[in-house]
Amino acid sequence: MKFVSFLVVICLTAMQARAQQHPLFTQYMFNGLVINPAYTGSHEGMTLNASLRSQWTGMKGAPQTEVFSGHTPIKFSRSAAGGVLIHDALGSVHQYTAYGTYAYHIPVSADAKISVGGQAGVSYYNANYADMNIVTGNGVADPMFAGTDNRTMPNLGIGAYFYTKKYYVGLSLPTLINNKYNNQEAVAKARQERHYFLSAGYVFELSPVLKLKPNVLLRYVENGPFQYDLNANLLIHEIVWVGVSYRMQDSVDGLLQWNINDQLSFGYSFGYPTTSLATVQQGTHEVCVTYRIKRNKNIVYSPRYF
Repeated sequence: MKFVSFLVVICLTAMQARAQQHPLFTQYMFNGLVINPAYTGSHEGMTLNASLRSQWTGMKGAPQTEVFSGHTPIKFSRSAAGGVLIHDALGSVHQYTAYGTYAYHIPVSADAKISVGGQAGVSYYNANYADMNIVTGNGVADPMFAGTDNRTMPNLGIGAYFYTKKYYVGLSLPTLINNKYNNQEAVAKARQERHYFLSAGYVFELSPVLKLKPNVLLRYVENGPFQYDLNANLLIHEIVWVGVSYRMQDSVDGLLQWNINDQLSFGYSFGYPTTSLATVQQGTHEVCVTYRIKRNKNIVYSPRYF
């Protein structure tokens, strides 16, 4: 596994290495629950979402993430509840995460609400170093990479979300606890770092059949880099979204989402790297399916722009 071996060499030779730890999707603007628990219950009814991100295709052991989420307002109250399941894979390293979310929505005007929310859950981390097939100069298996590392890590998150039918602003801190991935050995120290997300978007009505929605996502990782995403999506006849996205020092992405009906939508994006990785991989694919469950067949859902 050349890619994984390359990462191991970097980790062992670098004085300090930093990496993205929180799963991130190009189509986050259509499923805000992956970055902000306060997004819980912001739709009229129960919403289910399944997403798959296959990163750096063509590279063996490259990252892959699957997410399933659901959230719903609680009847006759301002509260909402939800849940998220995540599987992250990178070579022989797998992380499984499950957490529940809660939000409380406060009306501030006829069409605006502010939501405050939190989440609590646990991650199971598993690294099978033997799968890397690391050998010494004598051609025998390196004993340092012959075992496994398993650990369970609880965590908490908080967020706030202000939204109307035309715009939104969200601020979140999905992980509050800096769990250790290893025992903090002198050579390699690995731990979860806090991630801060600030997101915003607005829908401009260009004509009766065209709407433009620019989005921005600012992300900061403690002891790590600042990064931003810039997106613009054009909605045609309330049916098809076509857009483009730029992630700072990472990729340029094309987005397409089809609202099959007022309950079901399907999204796809393709990302092309803007870094030197472009020479060794074939881009990133992402698919997203969203379904809204009607409590009553006579309900007519309003269009969802985010």
